[in-house]
Amino acid sequence: MHLLYLDESGKSGPKDFDQPWYVLGGLIVEEADWRPMENALNKRIEALVPSPRAASWEIHMAQIHHRKGDFRDMPASTRWALVDAVFDVLDQFDTTLIFTAVHKERHQNRYAKPDPVEGIAYMLMVERFEKYLHKHAPSQGVIVCDEQKEDEASRRAAHSAYRKSGTGWLTIEHVIETPFFTPSHWSRMLQMIDVATYYAAKHLAGKLSTYWPRIEPHLDGYPGYDGRGLKRFP
Repeated sequence: MHLLYLDESGKSGPKDFDQPWYVLGGLIVEEADWRPMENALNKRIEALVPSPRAASWEIHMAQIHHRKGDFRDMPASTRWALVDAVFDVLDQFDTTLIFTAVHKERHQNRYAKPDPVEGIAYMLMVERFEKYLHKHAPSQGVIVCDEQKEDEASRRAAHSAYRKSGTGWLTIEHVIETPFFTPSHWSRMLQMIDVATYYAAKHLAGKLSTYWPRIEPHLDGYPGYDGRGLKRFP
């Protein structure tokens, strides 16, 4: 069994071209690695931000970068050590990352009635997860998403349609069940993909992405990851 954890960046509206890309990031975790990965990250967190912590405390990249919430008064050295800890755990377990990205302006200009970018990115993600699972057959996969009340019903409906009839491009045989949604503060894996997706979006926007060199080797198909570990649309 493989678990795919999803988080997004650039969800500021389809016509907000100041954030040019809507990016959906996926972290693939093998069933046997789930507990050791969580334990490894928790150990690093405890060393940097000792208990007690609020139940809602989480590694949240936007808050870390902008010094908000729990990170407002945290020393810079601690904030960036938490980010390093995430990438250290990704390296330790040799995890696989997938990003699907929709360029908002090109998408708006190409179609008279453009589909929602969130739906396109999710379909592209499901296809790539299916292909990954096919390579690791007979393994099956389940998708876990950050809680997004406004998108959950449409994502579940699309997922059900993909399982029944495919995406139009690919038959979905190995991605099972419905996507599961949970608040990110309850899931270290969602927090990890939040960090990676933040920096992937920076890279795609042409901004300095300090951690892109640590992301790139984890992309599915690396070094030939274009269209696999990183899918741009259109």
